[in-house]
Amino acid sequence: MCVVSIPEAITRLSTTNPGSPLAVFRTQSAHLVKAVFANTVVTQFWINQGHINYLESFHRDNLPVAERRFQDYFESMPRAT
Repeated sequence: MCVVSIPEAITRLSTTNPGSPLAVFRTQSAHLVKAVFANTVVTQFWINQGHINYLESFHRDNLPVAERRFQDYFESMPRAT
């Protein structure tokens, strides 16, 4: 699992094959996400168990959906004051 910025995640997703999507998970920071191959045994376990930080799995063909989901995620995070 790697922690990347949202723009970097979008760049990675833009080259991800639909047969091997990336699962994306929230972090404590609004501008970072964790990305991991969605088809591994461990990742499938997390997804099937309803991991609290799981956002969704994405690939290049659903990139517009990913961008909207990332925007919603970013906007839902509390702002530092």
